[in-house]
Amino acid sequence: MKIVYIVEDFAENGGVERIVSLKANELSTKYGHDVTIVSVYKDERPVLYSLDKSIGFVRLDVPFATKSHGRIATLASRVATLARAASRLNKAVKQLDPDVIFFTTTLGALLLPFCRTKAKRVYESHLARPFNPYQQLFWLTKRSADAVICLTMGDMHAFGDGRNVRLIPNFIEQPKRSVADYGRKKAIAVGRLENQKGFDMLIDCWKRVAEQHHDWHLDIYGVGSLHDKLQEQIDQLRLNDYITLCGRSNNIMDVYPEYSLHIMSSRYEGQPMTLIEAQACGLPSVVFNFKFGAADIVQNGVNGIIVEQNDCKAFSESLCKMMSSEDMRKKYGENALEVGKQYFKKQRVQQVDRVVGIYLKSVNNGNAKQNTLA
Repeated sequence: MKIVYIVEDFAENGGVERIVSLKANELSTKYGHDVTIVSVYKDERPVLYSLDKSIGFVRLDVPFATKSHGRIATLASRVATLARAASRLNKAVKQLDPDVIFFTTTLGALLLPFCRTKAKRVYESHLARPFNPYQQLFWLTKRSADAVICLTMGDMHAFGDGRNVRLIPNFIEQPKRSVADYGRKKAIAVGRLENQKGFDMLIDCWKRVAEQHHDWHLDIYGVGSLHDKLQEQIDQLRLNDYITLCGRSNNIMDVYPEYSLHIMSSRYEGQPMTLIEAQACGLPSVVFNFKFGAADIVQNGVNGIIVEQNDCKAFSESLCKMMSSEDMRKKYGENALEVGKQYFKKQRVQQVDRVVGIYLKSVNNGNAKQNTLA
């Protein structure tokens, strides 16, 4: 079977790109499908995630929309970009002639209705729909898609009135090693430097934390449009000795074990892959109770601490509580290892079989009832 994955920008170092590479490799090498990844936007950066040589890769090289101070000019640029992307995608799809196309992220949701093809169209929701700025347009995506794949129960309920809505959680590769020293006074946060990830709140929290734990250091891994603004915030709060923006990591799973605490300050998520990966490496986590996925992974007082969304005072206190006790970090970290195992590909071979089966069934049964994959 010919399968195509549509990704906004495969050169990004994010959770979507990581899970698409894992799924593509699995579908190609284990199940023998003909898989191609189509990356829409033009980006000269190298692709970080490894793909099997059997997997095709196509760049559409669509320029990013121009950002403008005027709302009308910005809207016009976005509409033009979408039209250009749809045109190039249709040409590529005609050449590839796939049986199934998986559309991911916001751009994928917008492109799906305009993709002229006989192939079955499946939307994978990697961003919680209620927080998507274009969610009012998703009615057309739901109506056009042969299946909608959600990663969390919360997101599935948001798509509940769509036909053939299914819950299929992501999986991760088993890490090569885990945390060995919970005495390290180093914390890690990972994610794109964008508003969604809440690093501005985390930096504010760290001002309070540093007053009590001046021997701790926070490293934030990721790139994004807010880099300069976040660095300016660090400078203004005089936290340069306590916080470092580390940029991209080619293999973040090898980085996690160098720390003793993981922090996630997101305002919202689709399914938080970095949280799952950190847990799998044995890191206890302090997280906001964001929608969706935080409470699905972290059990308060067992493998981490969950704080009410946007309560920065309580978040700072929870960080200090975790930093004050190596025994707590070790206990929660050991429990985190067990949570992480639930998401290992090795431990979920049967689930992957069912994932592929559901994909294949989806394209042949557009009117199937909702299904849940636990």
